[in-house]
This record gives sequence, C-alpha cells and structure tokens, in this order.
Amino acid sequence: MKNKIILLPILFLSLFLNGCIGINEEFAEIRNEVLNNLDDDFRSEYQFSVGSVGITVSSWFVNAAAEEDLAADILDDVSSVQVGVYKKIRNTHSPDITTLRELEDEMIQKGWKSIVKNCEDDELSGIYIRSNPNEILNRLFVINLSDEELILVEVEGDLKEVISTVIREKGMKIHM
Repeated sequence: MKNKIILLPILFLSLFLNGCIGINEEFAEIRNEVLNNLDDDFRSEYQFSVGSVGITVSSWFVNAAAEEDLAADILDDVSSVQVGVYKKIRNTHSPDITTLRELEDEMIQKGWKSIVKNCEDDELSGIYIRSNPNEILNRLFVINLSDEELILVEVEGDLKEVISTVIREKGMKIHM
C-alpha cells in the first residue's frame, strides 16, 4: 500500500513533466528574429512549452474545479502552448508602427498571416495565424511589445473548434 501511495505522485509528475518541454526550434527562430529586429536589450524572464500531456493533465484540474466546462472544452482542442516573456533591460526607443511593420514582414516570410495589428501609445501587438495544407486553422502566434517587456505566445491545435466552442457557449457578446 505504501508503495502505491509513493508511486502515484511519481507517475503523475512524470506524466505532467513529460508534457512540459523547452520551446521548439520554430518558436526560437521567431523569437530570435523579433529580438534581432529590436534595438533594445532583453533578458529572458521565462519561456516554456506545454505539450498535449501537460494540457490533458491541466484539463483534469479544470474539469474538477470549474463550474463551467468551457475551459475544459477549449483545452481539449489545444495540443500545445508556448510562451516567452522577455524583460527589457535597455530601452532605446518605444515601439512604433515601423517596428510593427518590420515584425509583420518577418512573420509573413515565415508563412504566417496577420489578422490583428495594433500600435497604441507605447505598446504594439500583432496576432498571426497559420493553417495546415487542408486549410484548417491550427496555429496562432501573438507578439506583444511594450516599453517594459516582450511577450510571445503560440497556441497549436484545432483552433477552428476552439473558436466554435467559445461562440457556442458565450455567443458573440463583444463589449467595446
């Protein structure tokens, strides 16, 4: 009995940690391109990737804790998430529309399509998508740059189904 109690947490941790790995090569390439286009110096705060096993384990916790099943339904359709947060340690200039255009050119060269661009005050954001050969929306990449930090996020999975789930559960309640 004692062995089973010890074995259960070890099994759980091995499953969870197996789904958490370093960022993949393409994410690292995009990160490097973005950083090379900026004149500022950055320090990595953290960067990580959560794969399908880690997301599955997370969805178990969400299922157990959530009153609504929306988050669990969304997690079911996501296969991986990668996140990078980089703190500015030397700020030479504020993000501007020129910076956003340069970043967009890099993303388009890598096969991404821009769907949202925003440059306001001292912050810029870009959202990019990529479909697989069957024209199924399966990847989303977000770049957010402010005077303080750079945030990169990539989500992979059946994003069409994620969007459908949100619309089905929440409707098109958009507040402006």
